[in-house]
Amino acid sequence: MKKVLFLSGLILLSLTTFAQKKKPTKKAVPSKTISADSTELLNKNQIKNTIQQVEDHVEASLSTKDLSSNQDGLKRYYDSYKITLHAGEEMTIEHSSANFRVMLGLKSPNKQQKTEFSYDSNPFTGNSYNKFHFKAPTTGTYTLLATSMDAGQLGKYSIKKTIYTTSAIESQVDPELTQNFKNLLASKKNNFKDILGEKQKKDKKDKAVDKAAGQERYNAKAEIIKGKPAIIIVDNGGQTANYKSVVFESESEDDTKAYFSTLKKQLQVLTRSWLEQPATDQYFSASTDQDILTINISSVEDKKKKKKLWQLVFTLN
Repeated sequence: MKKVLFLSGLILLSLTTFAQKKKPTKKAVPSKTISADSTELLNKNQIKNTIQQVEDHVEASLSTKDLSSNQDGLKRYYDSYKITLHAGEEMTIEHSSANFRVMLGLKSPNKQQKTEFSYDSNPFTGNSYNKFHFKAPTTGTYTLLATSMDAGQLGKYSIKKTIYTTSAIESQVDPELTQNFKNLLASKKNNFKDILGEKQKKDKKDKAVDKAAGQERYNAKAEIIKGKPAIIIVDNGGQTANYKSVVFESESEDDTKAYFSTLKKQLQVLTRSWLEQPATDQYFSASTDQDILTINISSVEDKKKKKKLWQLVFTLN
């Protein structure tokens, strides 16, 4: 899944149409545009009064009778939907299809704001899914354009639209975790220097390994989970730093997976605008252009007790 704001040189979108990227030619072929026909199918429910979260669903299909763009002989078909948003409201669009790679564009009522695009960047293997997050900067009626990433594709697709207030979505997360996570993100901007504790003592073997890797390890002054200490691994002479903490440890793999599931759901809320990677019951990762968050389960041997332990490790780098 990929979210990106395309420049006009990458993908051309008129007020009413998508068009594929083309190479310059001596005689450019003009694109043919058909007027958009926005519907209200995804605009039935809106936040008001005490309602803090609403959903709308649509099952539809791309066909040769739909709106289309035509450039260099290649057509892309699309459907258009109206969505009313108020400034500060957040929206998630889940777009899926078993017939083609999905792509959408969201046009702002403010013509000065560029259209945002989001699409499934994975190769099509029989099922395509993309999740797009948006926080409205402007009150008004937005236009959602649902299409295929590859030109000329037809078939069924589904869209689930969820609109919510920031307070409503973050109420699902433990307040302490929310604050700790936000503090860590703020600290990471300065390579965690404000929470850098004492340098860890190491034996000769560990010192040699870290020296070869160009790393130094420090105790962290801040915890993502209360009572779970963390370390900060500094690389490249202080140019980069990673925050790492074992947030759960158990002799039971099932208990560790259960804790992983609970923590993952909360982190998905806190990183809802990030690019999320395919997750498993032992791995979750989300990223931005500057940050990468990972939680994963690994096993270690407790030599003293001669038992296998399962650890859930949180990493921010």
